[in-house]
Amino acid sequence: MNNYKQLNKKDRYLIEYLLNDGQSIAYIAKELNKNRSTFYREIKRNKASEIYTAKDAQFTREINNQKSHLNETKYYQNFIKYLYSNFSKKYSSIDICVFKAKQLGINTPTTKTVYNWINTNQLKIKPKHLLRPRLWWKKSSKYNEPFRKIANLNSIPISFRPKWINNRSEFGHYEIDLIVGEKNSGYILTLVERLTRKAFAIKLENKTMKHTNEKFLELINKENIMLKSITKDNGMEFNLLHEITNKINVKLYTCNTYASCERGTNENFNGLMRREYPKSTNFSSLNDDKINSLLSQINKMPRKLLSYKTANQLFETFG
Repeated sequence: MNNYKQLNKKDRYLIEYLLNDGQSIAYIAKELNKNRSTFYREIKRNKASEIYTAKDAQFTREINNQKSHLNETKYYQNFIKYLYSNFSKKYSSIDICVFKAKQLGINTPTTKTVYNWINTNQLKIKPKHLLRPRLWWKKSSKYNEPFRKIANLNSIPISFRPKWINNRSEFGHYEIDLIVGEKNSGYILTLVERLTRKAFAIKLENKTMKHTNEKFLELINKENIMLKSITKDNGMEFNLLHEITNKINVKLYTCNTYASCERGTNENFNGLMRREYPKSTNFSSLNDDKINSLLSQINKMPRKLLSYKTANQLFETFG
């Protein structure tokens, strides 16, 4: 194992996803190449509630960092004055300033301490003023390649979706998609609950990211839909969906490219809709009343995979 090293934001998101996936602390420690005691301490110190979340843990850590560095700078006022006068990101780095200040007999902190002050906004010098602001991923990173996908925090790769969503053992997890009319004459946004197969839908005039978000919000507010997670594909229309899911604290998962089978529930429902509206259908005259009429028929239809119950019947048991 490596020597102890503080966890960063990326580490905390990985911890959250792996814990949600049912992995043990020992497994996480092995994958991240750190001692397991590091993770026990992390969860004990930075868990804001019964369930560990990266967002809460990072916030707690940042507050604690600020407190720990709050009064340090007052002991190094002479050095700080020297630093402000001599720092140049091109020719006189933080490390050089620390070295020269020591030679002049000035009471000097370590280079690492100065960087800590910069990263916690204790100095006028900010990270953006440095020649090479620290990147999240280093060449020497020990992370396995699949974990690098987490760098895109707008959504979570479906491979990190927890088991209880995959096996449909929990209510409130949805899949989202668009049904496209002939020659892009209109669009239907569909939202299907994975456990009960209850479906919701709404007409879209276009599939811009902004309009898709607006109609999605309209749909969930109108139907009072309580979401725990959403699984989407890689369509451009959903590229800003994270702006909504972040606000309402809902996990957003993204399927692999060209893998519509990973949203099988939604694809199956779209097939039922296509019985009435085949791909040759022009959606120009289609309205929400017509969509809701068909939606009602499908949701009231007994289905073999639901033991011949209807989606409405199952959905109401969780209402």
